[in-house]
Amino acid sequence: PRTANVVATTEVDCYRLDKSTLEHVLQERPEIAEELSEILAKRRTELAAVVEGLSESQKAAREARERDQILKGIRTFFNV
Repeated sequence: PRTANVVATTEVDCYRLDKSTLEHVLQERPEIAEELSEILAKRRTELAAVVEGLSESQKAAREARERDQILKGIRTFFNV
C-alpha cells in the first residue's frame, strides 16, 4: 500500500532497489535509515497534524514516536 503518489515534472532516472541491495546499502551506511525515518516521521506527523488538529507539542511528541517506530521497523526488516 502507498500513502502518496509522485509525478515528475521533468525527465528523471528512477532506480528500483531490491531488498537485498537496500539491506547492503543500509549495512554500509546505517545513517541512511536514520535520515529516512526522520523524513517519513515528519511527513506522517504533518498529515496527522492537519487531520487531527495537533498542537505544536503534540506534533513534536508524535514525530519522535513515529521516528522511533519507523527506525525500529527499518532495522528489523533489513537486519541492520
